[in-house]
Amino acid sequence: MTAAGWTAEGAKDPLADEAWRAAIEHAAGCLACRTPGAGCETGERLLRVYEEAARQARCEEGE
Repeated sequence: MTAAGWTAEGAKDPLADEAWRAAIEHAAGCLACRTPGAGCETGERLLRVYEEAARQARCEEGE
């Protein structure tokens, strides 16, 4: 599975890359993130940060 802004070489934007890594590292160690249907406030926040960074990178790329 790939995420927006993510390629085989890595994220196109360093901030998106850092946010993606933080979200993945958190999810790897978080039982709630790995449990379908369970909610994790921290995991959700990290994903929102990543989504915003990826969105910003796409906007800057289009300019």
